[in-house]
Amino acid sequence: MFSPPKFRFLDFCAGIGAGHAAAVKLGGECSGYSEIDEKAKRTYRMLHDLETLWEPLLDLGDLTEVDPNSVPDFDVMLGGFPCQTFSIVGRREGFEDPRGRIIFALSEILSQKQPNYFLLENVKGLISHNGGDTIRQMENLLRSVGYYVTWKLVSSEDFGIPQMRERVYFVGIKKDLVEPDFVFSFPEKSKKLKPLKSILTSNDPKYIVGESGIDYLQRYLNNKYNKGRMKIEELLALPNYTVIDTRQSDLRIFEKICPTLRSGRHGLLYTKDGLIRRISGLEGLGLQGFNKAYQKRIRGMSDSDLLYQAGNAFTVDVVYSLLESLFNQVALPAACV
Repeated sequence: MFSPPKFRFLDFCAGIGAGHAAAVKLGGECSGYSEIDEKAKRTYRMLHDLETLWEPLLDLGDLTEVDPNSVPDFDVMLGGFPCQTFSIVGRREGFEDPRGRIIFALSEILSQKQPNYFLLENVKGLISHNGGDTIRQMENLLRSVGYYVTWKLVSSEDFGIPQMRERVYFVGIKKDLVEPDFVFSFPEKSKKLKPLKSILTSNDPKYIVGESGIDYLQRYLNNKYNKGRMKIEELLALPNYTVIDTRQSDLRIFEKICPTLRSGRHGLLYTKDGLIRRISGLEGLGLQGFNKAYQKRIRGMSDSDLLYQAGNAFTVDVVYSLLESLFNQVALPAACV
């Protein structure tokens, strides 16, 4: 049976710390984190119960201003470097946008500190950006600082979470830990998807779409894109936990799964007991793999902020599965265990 190793990790571009949650579950100890969004940092501290620590967890702040030599030793780098500059919903300016150059700051830290592994995440649009040249440049950069590097496009639903969230994950292993012919095997897809009813559990009446919201939906269903497709009565009669996506002008219906959470996405609804409900902030966290124990730690954070943060996050279960597979295939050096 697999026994998770003890290891130290640094959480870069941490957001609300989905990578942190996964790594701790596998025996990891956080040596510090880097994040510039103050609201996300507040949620991070709540989710990971940092206020109870005897000593504050090291906050590295703005990654672009970090001196690599000042970073503590660690074994695993986790990072969800900014995706807006490569996303199909953004302007796709790539390395011309300062956010797109954060990969260079991460590579400098890798070069100086030489942790054993890294796991980095970005959007699907990175694959096609600049005709594929951008992702090739990133691979070459990461290899040049001493790592075996591979990547794959995976979806949260592949790992049991009912969200259609495709993301590119880079796996890096220090070259002296593997043979020249080593090939990392990404974990197999989960055979079972968690039911939406185990995540969309709120009974708070404030999330019920009221009369004014129903009137809005009626107008939406009558616009030139949706006219004749579906009536309000038909929406209300959909099976429980059917997700209704009213993004842009195009109505979309999803059974057993939720479309991608995004920081700027609005209009995700679902059916329950003959009513239409809005997805709450805590339910958004659940759709990223933060279970009830984590959700209970949240205090004083608005639903809009939580949904925005969930839209920018990793999925906990994806990071957990990738790290577990990594540790199974390439054992940590004895000094780290």
